[in-house]
Amino acid sequence: MSDKIIFQDLEVTTVLGNDVWERNKKMPLRVTCEIRTSISTAGKTDKINESVNYSQASKRVQAFAESNHKLQSLEAFSEKVATECLSVTPRALAVRVFIRKPRALLHAQYVAIEIFRTRDEVFGSLETELVQAASESDEEYAQRLDFAEKEMAVAKSSAGILAIEDHIIVKRLSLNTIIGINRWERHYKQVVNIDLTLCCEKLPVPMDSSKLNKVPRYRNYRTVVDSVSELVEQSSYRTVEALVTSIARAAVKTCKVPKITVRVEKPSAITFAACTGAEITRTADDFAVSDMSPRASAGQLASTGDSYSTVSDSARHSAYISLGTNVGDRLGNLHKAVFNLRKNLPKSRLVETSFLYETLPMYVTDQAPFLNAACLVKTDLEPLELLDELKRLEYEMGRDFTVVRNGPRVIDFDILFYDEVVIESDVLTIPHALLHERRFQLGPLCDIDRDLMHHRLGKTSGTLFRHLTTHNEVPEDTVQVTPLKGRWHTRPNPHEGCILKPLNPKTQTETVFMGILNCTPDSFSDGGDYYASLDAAVEQATKLFNDGADIIDIGGQSTRPGADPVGIEEEIRRIVPVIKRIREAGMEIPISVDTFYADVAAAALDAGADIVNDVTGGYSDPKMLPLVAERQCPYILMHMRGDPLTMTSLNDYSEFDGDVIRAVRFEIAQRVRAALDHGIPRWNIIIDPGIGFAKEGGQNFEILRRLPALTAKNIYASAKSKGSNAEEIAEDIGTDVDDQGFVDENLAVRLTDYPVLVGCSRKRFIGNVTGKPNAKDRVWGTAATVTSAIQGGASIVRVHDVAEMYDVARVSDSIYRV
Repeated sequence: MSDKIIFQDLEVTTVLGNDVWERNKKMPLRVTCEIRTSISTAGKTDKINESVNYSQASKRVQAFAESNHKLQSLEAFSEKVATECLSVTPRALAVRVFIRKPRALLHAQYVAIEIFRTRDEVFGSLETELVQAASESDEEYAQRLDFAEKEMAVAKSSAGILAIEDHIIVKRLSLNTIIGINRWERHYKQVVNIDLTLCCEKLPVPMDSSKLNKVPRYRNYRTVVDSVSELVEQSSYRTVEALVTSIARAAVKTCKVPKITVRVEKPSAITFAACTGAEITRTADDFAVSDMSPRASAGQLASTGDSYSTVSDSARHSAYISLGTNVGDRLGNLHKAVFNLRKNLPKSRLVETSFLYETLPMYVTDQAPFLNAACLVKTDLEPLELLDELKRLEYEMGRDFTVVRNGPRVIDFDILFYDEVVIESDVLTIPHALLHERRFQLGPLCDIDRDLMHHRLGKTSGTLFRHLTTHNEVPEDTVQVTPLKGRWHTRPNPHEGCILKPLNPKTQTETVFMGILNCTPDSFSDGGDYYASLDAAVEQATKLFNDGADIIDIGGQSTRPGADPVGIEEEIRRIVPVIKRIREAGMEIPISVDTFYADVAAAALDAGADIVNDVTGGYSDPKMLPLVAERQCPYILMHMRGDPLTMTSLNDYSEFDGDVIRAVRFEIAQRVRAALDHGIPRWNIIIDPGIGFAKEGGQNFEILRRLPALTAKNIYASAKSKGSNAEEIAEDIGTDVDDQGFVDENLAVRLTDYPVLVGCSRKRFIGNVTGKPNAKDRVWGTAATVTSAIQGGASIVRVHDVAEMYDVARVSDSIYRV
């Protein structure tokens, strides 16, 4: 038997976290409790002391709510409500608690929590609590204990799924989106109502209140609603089925919710019905990435030879650390800091880095600009031990601790987060005390993880950063930059300095030019022109520099379709003398080496090159990614399938529904993930979609046309990739063939904000449409692709004809870079 004593929608007022306007004020709650007990005796005797007095239970809950409890989360409050109900009498065996928080979110009816707790979970075993009375025989006590245990078992069985999981509920989240197949539905947004039930493993009880207030990200409804709202309002799905699945995927994949039930309703779908909709329940297993990616399963790629493994979780703790420097060789300081974190921080391992930012100083403004970044470190050091080790590294790198606080420094490490720990002491505050006001720390932190919960403020890192960057008076004091030159451990003369460029489309004002210098006899465009004579090669490099090149890209092996490999020694023989002569001539322009061999790259870097340009993205030579990580040089990572001999036969992207952009995003993200896992800083990576490499003519134009999608957070599907009858279907439903919803992707890493290089210069697909068989006659066709690339957000264009393209790019910059 499992009887219930109920009080429903008890209104209480209390201070519990922030309201919809982010204010820490009193707010109304609605509390419903169902107390499991047996009322058989009370039903016969009509005595209230034989049951659970609901008046006492509700008064205890009311009194607790009005007390100075200092709780911040619904989870913590619901646990205390359960305890108050079970404390009324030992006859209370279990309780279901359902608490609604109206107006917790701007666009939702309410947020709620639903939990089920038993007496033994809250107070310990029944044997501990049910003490044998002096007048009670052993047999009578055993019978009473057995009866209570049976009643407890019945109460637990009545709980259903709540016996093993808690539910956090968002009710009637109303958002506007494009949804439907009819023509008018493709032009006007309509309201959809969304119910979310986050199903989470029960928290261990009893638990200290301070720990209950630390809500993990997968239980934080604000984090989930932020992700869902952004997705829904930018989407344009045809079906409710696709939308509801996409919402579940975002919660599971992005917010790490272990299990979720999603219900989506369309109130306007049918005239004589309240709504139509769909409801699903999904877990992480439903969205697991297959071990065999489409790229690998197609059997189309050479073995990568990757020896890296995904980051192990052997270290117990996750520490997010910011890095800053504004003294001396700033880039060199950061590279040295990364080296020290990787090699000299005990019991720790560097896992991830952010992009690089140049920032104006705060607090003490009369000093040089800073370079700032952030990193994630897995560690077995405790917080104070980690602080001591970071201070040791700062001292060893030459930091002067006697200068004014927040003044110039050669390196500064700050611990921003450490797991979900909250520490406030004289020497250490976690989360960092001033993080909420510092764009120069929040920006890099969000590159790594936007969903870290600041438990003192009740907001995620992404929310804090958005609050600092979405109002009209945001100063332009934080700019993402990419290094093109400067390596602290190989440049003996720090005065040579580094070259940093703002290559993010949000801040870039001028296109960066990479001038091509082929030291080969067989390149498709200029093979042999600069091969036989070292003087001719250096003369061409000088011309490229004078014409406006920002980088000179030197290659010693042709990667044209069908080109035979020349071998490592021959490639080194072709390019190293040229690099040395350029440096001897005093040109400090950044030099990139176009090679997919690690040994060639190493020789070129030793000779004075700055950048590695790898057309295979590191899969051709397993030594390449470790080399680039060790040298800490910029790395251009290109998409390619196969090798020059096989790539023309590997342009079938049917496993991606024929969508070449989807394929390039998926496959290049795998290579970026490999680069990051090898220890290459995020700020050193530039991606290249690989125009002409394993792509036929139309596919190259498709990449140029949809270039912004390469680094977009989400991309839209094209109906043309769904089958030959797409146009017929579109006509039947009265819509456009290209108007689709978001693609279901499982990218290994987000590509947002990575700089993009595009190289179309003189390539065959241009000649095919212009009727120019001679590559040198394709200059004006190349000009069109340069303009298109700039419009699409390309940061760097790789060209043969720098002088001509310089004018094209500067006019395009004035049109598109605003």
